[in-house]
Amino acid sequence: MSKDSNPERVLQIGFYAGLLLVFLGVLEPLRGSLSVLFGSALIAGVTYKYRDPQHGYYLIAAVLIFIGVLTLMIRYYFSGIDVETALLSSWGLFILAYPIGWLFILVLLFVRLFWMKKI
Repeated sequence: MSKDSNPERVLQIGFYAGLLLVFLGVLEPLRGSLSVLFGSALIAGVTYKYRDPQHGYYLIAAVLIFIGVLTLMIRYYFSGIDVETALLSSWGLFILAYPIGWLFILVLLFVRLFWMKKI
């Protein structure tokens, strides 16, 4: 980076790129979950690097999405599309971390847009 680059501008670009990945990943639930995972990790990393006041919440959301996506991939690996084989139904409870983390990012976005003055 050059000397005159603005760190707030880098925060904005990283934040918006992560949001784009998060929202594009919703279009396809299984393969798009990796996009949501990388987008949430990008948002958590950028907000942590620039010490955003909400960086801890973004990290929690990224961890929830990671747990949910990992569980989704493990379940898909063992049972494929058929949800009645190979794994107990209780594995589905861990997948709930994925949409909860996504909704948490959405709530944080609305907090940022409507209550915080700047990024």
